[in-house]
Amino acid sequence: MSTDERLRSRRTMRNPLLLLGFVMTFIYLGLGAWLLIDKSFLPGIPADFRNIFAVMLLVYGGYRGWRLYADYF
Repeated sequence: MSTDERLRSRRTMRNPLLLLGFVMTFIYLGLGAWLLIDKSFLPGIPADFRNIFAVMLLVYGGYRGWRLYADYF
């Protein structure tokens, strides 16, 4: 496969992967925020662990958004 063909095939995959990146970033950020705001969500998990998980989701969502920005813009 020549270099031009590889570049063309990467461009065709760019839009779906960009969309998937945006969606997953918003899911991580949204779930992390929801876990911090709504204390009645997932009542079987202790509050400390739920908060730690929520912060981890927010940090990973921020990292994923930053990588999305750095890779595509």
